Amino acid sequence: MAYAWYDLGDGRQVYRRVRESEPARRSDLAMPRIVRPFREPVQSMADGKYYDDPASLRATYKASNNPHGVDFLEVGNEDITGFTPPQRDRAADRDAIERAISDVESGNAPPVLTQLPD
Repeated sequence: MAYAWYDLGDGRQVYRRVRESEPARRSDLAMPRIVRPFREPVQSMADGKYYDDPASLRATYKASNNPHGVDFLEVGNEDITGFTPPQRDRAADRDAIERAISDVESGNAPPVLTQLPD
């Protein structure tokens, strides 16, 4: 929100909120919006050719459409089922940190940490 002084014309001024203009969402030109899936052609890792649309790119990942004859998996689009994040043992982590701190304080640090570079 922005504020500015407005002159009322009779020597008085008031401090009011200024309406912020909304960004133009569409052009005034009479033409449709063109949405391209890729800004530039994308190279398929299966056959090395460049493609302009996702459908033909994904078709190259099938065994029948690539020279390797192997089905490829598009990374990032696979379904992850049965994944459970690893469980941390907070008590074991705390004990390891306390042991490391006591080792450094007692001078039992590894030589990599005790030697200064030349």
